[in-house]
Amino acid sequence: MRPELTETQLLGMWETGDGQASPVRALLLAAAAAPPGEAVADLTLADLNALLLDLREGSFGSALPCAADCPDCDEPLEVSVTTDELRGPGRLNMPDPRRDPAKLLAEGYEITYRALTGRDLLAVDPVSPGARRALLSRCVIGMDPVADVLPEGVLETVAQRLADLDPGADTVLPLTCPYCRHTWTAALDVADYLWAEVEGYARRLLHEVHTLARVYGWSESDVLAVSPARRRFYLEATAG
Repeated sequence: MRPELTETQLLGMWETGDGQASPVRALLLAAAAAPPGEAVADLTLADLNALLLDLREGSFGSALPCAADCPDCDEPLEVSVTTDELRGPGRLNMPDPRRDPAKLLAEGYEITYRALTGRDLLAVDPVSPGARRALLSRCVIGMDPVADVLPEGVLETVAQRLADLDPGADTVLPLTCPYCRHTWTAALDVADYLWAEVEGYARRLLHEVHTLARVYGWSESDVLAVSPARRRFYLEATAG
């Protein structure tokens, strides 16, 4: 059974995450879908995405409507993708990227590296000039020979291998323009998408609370105790 946010939980989450950086919001959302006591910051990006998709499916459904502009002809497109299409492959018979680091050879270096985690995202300012290098450097847990600064090409090789180590860390949509038939892939940030839905729902709900409290004198808890269908009736009645 997929985890599902109640309206009270959703409002509390929105209040806590409002104004926070994207990685903080992502972990806040993932924690709502994780088993009790799970250290979500230490999960890999693929595992975090899996939790986010579970929470999205349980709370808002499995279909995600998206919009994109064709990079070739600039036509706007409306597409829909399902949570199942965005899920990475299961972990059955696969190495655990948290416990089974990988090795590669690049430019004379033997590199031992691991998958990115939520804690890595928290540790790096995404808008800083060296954010990408800092993030990739955190993946490197061993090197031979030892170097104070790894060449850029070595880190780029690590970046290219991360998808194989942690499939599902990147959620991308294969798209085809129906007008010019151009094909491309577009990245979808599941955490940002889900947060936008949480924020939109929270703001609409607070407007409903405000309206019904003003008309009927109800408290916020009184309004939230009424089902969404009955609230719609009362809102329509106040408008009439």
